[in-house]
Amino acid sequence: MQAGMKSDQGNRRGPHWRLALWFCLLCVVSLTACTGFRSVVPAPLVFEEQSAKILEIAPLGTPKEQAVRQLNEAGISGDFSSSPSIYYCDLWQREDGTQWHLNVALLFKEDGTLYKTRPAQADISWEKEGESTTTQAEP
Repeated sequence: MQAGMKSDQGNRRGPHWRLALWFCLLCVVSLTACTGFRSVVPAPLVFEEQSAKILEIAPLGTPKEQAVRQLNEAGISGDFSSSPSIYYCDLWQREDGTQWHLNVALLFKEDGTLYKTRPAQADISWEKEGESTTTQAEP
């Protein structure tokens, strides 16, 4: 009789966890499809190239509101930092459907005009003085 009870308990739990698993899988697939999660990739351009592309869209001297509008129209989204003089370009929605993660910050003067770009994220590497990050094969 105990064997039968164990079997019944297993059957009662079985459908519930399977249903929960299918629901979770469905949610993950739906979110991936809706958000384009898989299409976000680091920009294949170095900072200087990213900056040049952005300055083609919003050249130096462009007023802040106009620069942000032009960037948004080109598919580039971003946000201002705690300071209204620094705008961080985050994602570039490309025509092929991919999204590039950008590393460019736009700097605006007090009068609100774009005057400079800089990397949005610092390039940090840990290296002791005198050590090289490359290794050489021993003879």
